[in-house]
Amino acid sequence: SASQTVSSTTITGDLPSKIQVSQDGLYNVQFSAQFINTTNDVQDINIWFRKNGTDVAGSNSQFGIKARKSTGSASRLIAAMNFYLELAENDYFEMMWRVSDSGVSMEQFPAVTASGSTPDIPATPSIILTVTFVSNRSA
Repeated sequence: SASQTVSSTTITGDLPSKIQVSQDGLYNVQFSAQFINTTNDVQDINIWFRKNGTDVAGSNSQFGIKARKSTGSASRLIAAMNFYLELAENDYFEMMWRVSDSGVSMEQFPAVTASGSTPDIPATPSIILTVTFVSNRSA
């Protein structure tokens, strides 16, 4: 969900993009994102973080996604990254992304209901973001 309290540290989400913390500290930010490429070419995906509206230096990761295999058969990639952010009370961060072609996008899959030999399969979100408080900032 967008807002959760864990061990009395509140992290809120101001949808669609701002994630705000209520306590000074070091935070571990992890994500996985499901991408699809419908083009006939290899494409690039850049993912980075912004803190209070400013890009975080050294936070970009670039992923390459293969060209689709054949007509109608798109290429898929799960991009994952782990990053530490020092945040002050009421700071917010955003996860940013840019692709080299509009034929690349994030995708999600709906849940699948069991049928025959296929089990129930839960829905697949386009992105999973986990934010964990690690420790107070040092003075």
